[in-house]
Amino acid sequence: MYKVDSVSRVLNPALGFLSLSQTSSSRIPEVYQEVMNLAGISGSYKCFTTTPKKLEESLQSFIDFDLNGVNIGPPYQTDIIPLLATLSEGANMIGAVNTIVRHGLFFKGYNTNSLGLMDALTASGLKTARCTSALILGSGGAARSALFLLHWLGVPEITIAGRTLTKTEDTTLHIGGGDPTLLESALQQTISTDIVINATSASAPLEDPELTKLISRMPLTGCQMVVDFNYDQDNNVWHDLARKQACPFLDGLTLLAYQARHALILWTGKQIPLKVISKALQKINHPLP
Repeated sequence: MYKVDSVSRVLNPALGFLSLSQTSSSRIPEVYQEVMNLAGISGSYKCFTTTPKKLEESLQSFIDFDLNGVNIGPPYQTDIIPLLATLSEGANMIGAVNTIVRHGLFFKGYNTNSLGLMDALTASGLKTARCTSALILGSGGAARSALFLLHWLGVPEITIAGRTLTKTEDTTLHIGGGDPTLLESALQQTISTDIVINATSASAPLEDPELTKLISRMPLTGCQMVVDFNYDQDNNVWHDLARKQACPFLDGLTLLAYQARHALILWTGKQIPLKVISKALQKINHPLP
């Protein structure tokens, strides 16, 4: 095992976001810079892209660039784990990493998505203690984070629906909770659930026409909240679903802002009040949850 030196936390960090394509990270620097400005943190935040074959090379380049920390986007939230020196307890339990912190010549992996989702749900007014059921769509890093949080909160019945049953079963086995099923099957059955969470990459009709049809016909009742990990999608089918259910809707930009708070605390050591996130969302003209 690598030796991990003490983290050097600074209030003017050099930070970044790593993903497969630039389009998936378009508003992330804007959100981070706004939170940093309001929290009194000076520093830079830049986006990087890489291919799966160059993931390890990219990680090394972050050390060469003297970055203090990096957010990890899809599809690398599980692939990056073997390349890290160590994981936080939470990231190890979730099996996905979305935030890495530099310790000398190595990086430690964390997961701030679950904490960000919890803060966003709390800010929305949803009483999670009263939720008895949930439906999570997807089986990647975001789905793992959502499943871990809801399982930890004690939601009794959690269905997780993925496109591949084997991968979905692996997710539930790793977390130790949730009932795996196929996505198409879940969306065609009559569902009574308190919360629906989209952790797939599709939110607009053009991205997945077949999925859009299934969602529009989804026999759903009793829903109190719809959450979409994606953001800035015109004709968002999950937002339409929330309107049909007459319930609140949370999109990925809100989740991003709340998880940014936890990532910045890890990178800088500075405590950031929750009210800063509300102000940041107002500054970027985003509706509050």
